[in-house]
Amino acid sequence: MTRNCLHALLFPTLFAMGAWAQGYQNSDVFFLAGPSLARTQVIGGSNVTLYGSTGFSDAIGYGHQVMRESAVSLWVEFFPIVLTVPAAETATIPGSITLTSEIYVPSARLMVPVASRISVFGALGAGFGEFSNPSLTSDNPPDLKTTEPGHFVVGVGGGVDFRLNRLFSIRVDVRDYITGRNLGGVAGRNHLLPMLGVAFHF
Repeated sequence: MTRNCLHALLFPTLFAMGAWAQGYQNSDVFFLAGPSLARTQVIGGSNVTLYGSTGFSDAIGYGHQVMRESAVSLWVEFFPIVLTVPAAETATIPGSITLTSEIYVPSARLMVPVASRISVFGALGAGFGEFSNPSLTSDNPPDLKTTEPGHFVVGVGGGVDFRLNRLFSIRVDVRDYITGRNLGGVAGRNHLLPMLGVAFHF
């Protein structure tokens, strides 16, 4: 399923659930974007180098408040989708190369107000992701090929929510998605994604 199809399917779901919660102000829909950092790496057991550069990432999701104690609230992010697309994808040999990823990590989010319109939050969750995994064909000489295996993912992070009014806020969100090594253009396990965007509150 393409990214456009995912977004097209998700938008009606998010807004339908937001409409269901109207009047209670205990749900939000968020749209975030930021850089995606793909670094140069070498395919294991070879001298083939993959080159990636800074591209973009985006996230869309629905959150619902499940508990509130005084001003502190616990939220669940049910349907987050995170997509990353590096700006350039090249290698030292011919072949098909892509360094994208699609991440689906439902999370718990704890929000703590620190001023009348400002809240800080921490988030923790687990799910799965599909990460591009370039490798070599068995041809002689070998070419590049790309598969997109699924992997278990743990997400951890936090951020700041700046409330503009009853319905809208500006949100800064930084998440680290931890998974297998050398996937989606990342040389290691940590996919760190800083993002900025808006949240609509219902």
